[in-house]
Amino acid sequence: MMKFVIIQCVKAYHSELKQIFKSIEVDSHNEIDVEGFMRKNPNEGEFSNWFGSAANPYNYMVSFTFLAADKAEELLKRIENFNESIEEMSPMNAYIMNVEKSI
Repeated sequence: MMKFVIIQCVKAYHSELKQIFKSIEVDSHNEIDVEGFMRKNPNEGEFSNWFGSAANPYNYMVSFTFLAADKAEELLKRIENFNESIEEMSPMNAYIMNVEKSI
């Protein structure tokens, strides 16, 4: 079964993400630059380190790819290992979603 994987990554970790993709042989992926905004107090909430204020947006990138389930799990495991190796407050965030149907 195919999985849709989305990864949020600060631009400072772009080369590390590319190395992770290479290490598990991700053949293709897409990237977009994103500005994040938040109206509430940035010290509150699960995603406070990802979204800046309206005056100071937070710049990061989103990568996405379609992978077989086992490769998607391996990708998240590698990202988790990377996050454990850093002491920064902006780790990579990754999500796996099922692909119910494709044409």
